Amino acid sequence: MMWPRISQHSLQASLRRGATTGSSLASLNLFHYRAYNLCQPHQNQFTFNSWRSFISSDSSFHGITLPDDEDDRQALHSSNNSMIQEAEVVKSEKDKQKIRDSIAEVVRAELSAYSTPKQGNTQINDDEEDRNVLEGYERLLQMLNSAQARHDHMKADNSLEYTQSMMDLGELHYKLGNMNQSQDIFMSALKQLLESNIGTDRNSMLMVAQCMHSLGAVHARCGEFDEAFRWYEEAVRRKNEIIKENRNSESINSYHFELGKTYNALAALQTMRGGLQWRDAMSMFQLAERHQLHGYLNDDDNFLEMEGNVVTKNIVEKLTPHHVQSIVNIRFNVGKLLHQHAQYDDAIGTFRDALDLARLDVERMTTDDVQDFGASSAVSHPSPFERKNAVVELLVQIADVHASAQKYDEAAQAYEEALGYHIFFRRWTGNSVESKGQAASVLPATFSATNIKLDCDNATTMEAAIRSNLAHALAHIGQEKLGLDHYEASLKIKRQIGGNDHIEVAHTLMGMGAVYGGPLRDFATALNCFKEALYIYRGKLNELTDECGISGSNKFFEDDETVEIDGHIQNAVKNIGLIEAGLLKDREDGITKKRR
Repeated sequence: MMWPRISQHSLQASLRRGATTGSSLASLNLFHYRAYNLCQPHQNQFTFNSWRSFISSDSSFHGITLPDDEDDRQALHSSNNSMIQEAEVVKSEKDKQKIRDSIAEVVRAELSAYSTPKQGNTQINDDEEDRNVLEGYERLLQMLNSAQARHDHMKADNSLEYTQSMMDLGELHYKLGNMNQSQDIFMSALKQLLESNIGTDRNSMLMVAQCMHSLGAVHARCGEFDEAFRWYEEAVRRKNEIIKENRNSESINSYHFELGKTYNALAALQTMRGGLQWRDAMSMFQLAERHQLHGYLNDDDNFLEMEGNVVTKNIVEKLTPHHVQSIVNIRFNVGKLLHQHAQYDDAIGTFRDALDLARLDVERMTTDDVQDFGASSAVSHPSPFERKNAVVELLVQIADVHASAQKYDEAAQAYEEALGYHIFFRRWTGNSVESKGQAASVLPATFSATNIKLDCDNATTMEAAIRSNLAHALAHIGQEKLGLDHYEASLKIKRQIGGNDHIEVAHTLMGMGAVYGGPLRDFATALNCFKEALYIYRGKLNELTDECGISGSNKFFEDDETVEIDGHIQNAVKNIGLIEAGLLKDREDGITKKRR
């Protein structure tokens, strides 16, 4: 069982939410490794999965220049003058393939983080099965099977319908992390389009650019930045041609919307790649949002509804869920960038703006929206499941920023809210159709950590991760006992889902040991926690060494997970030494008192 946001292979250096070393919780100065941050990416401190442009290849990139627009010319000039300053890491073809093979496993863990794992010995009633069948990974698998069946029954020809069917398959493989399949399908679709003499047909030209963009997204996700940029660059050129030639088209707003996706992805790619100063990337992200709201900003009736960065409820009502989530993704990226550069107040403000949008989008969701979203739904449309999870993830991002700023009271409050919504959303299936449009919010305003009870049978890996981070924040504000309650709940979930020897169990035991051995001064319990964590870490390290043959010439994993686990081992050993010293001192003090 793989845990979300946990590094398993070299690939995860760019996909995981990294662990950070927390400050001391006690006079013992224990080495405490914080639970894997949800700042992500989810919190990935500069990792691809945290940058929303690569969550879906169709929402990653399209076009960057509008010659008639001064802002666009400046953005392009900034991009062209800030090309890569650092050489891309050279990987062998064998290593590249290992990365690609690993992506599917990582993506499955990410997609499954919000879903209750199906246990082989668990009886699920019909209502629960209906509710969970289209969640996360399972939903995408079902959509892929349905799309493949439809495609197999189509006549193989050069029609746009057949090509679009191929592109849908490529997109679903991308979302599932099947990178080779996705790349092969998009290449075949692109070849078919180029060989069909598309001429000036707008739909065909757009599909060509979309294929190129999707190929760029595949390479970007695999960390192959140079290849990604080349595909994106050509997609940009073609997208700009479409916009120039169709300025009076009724579809011009949709072209601008696609252009906004392009800016979002390009800014994320260039930031990851080292090709833009962060303030230049900020400008490009902001330009992305302006394009995505093109029709609303320029329309006299709607322009006044924009208050700074606030997209009002009236505007949201006119946008599709896909459109809203795209804007949320841009603001997510801006918040991530601000967080990375310690602009904590601005980051929190940006995440709050995104959260307001995500909440408005969820509040308008009805039971019919949930029931009608099935395997035949459009590939690019966000599911109700994804729309609800966006609220949770944004709250986690806010909490992580507060924690980075060492504002642990605020961090604990945001983690509580994230945990409360996550549990609430697992049962909530939308508003009744009759209540749609009512002014009052149906979503709870606040949650209390003391009222969030553990339901281990329905718990998720995301719940375990949030509880660990909440426990860490609570310990920092003197709420050690309440923090231990959440550590215990997290540990129980992790043992049930991942097994007693899972590395995430060790991470939680380290956090618990720091609390027991620090402020609570329960050295005996702390010692047990650290020793069990050490046993798990050593077992994991031996397992990796045996499987990967690191002792030989294969160094693929050596600089990643093995080094990380070795660091955990060293910290556990140091903590054990500190605790044993504390026990010895207590024993000596006790003997001295008796002699007196």
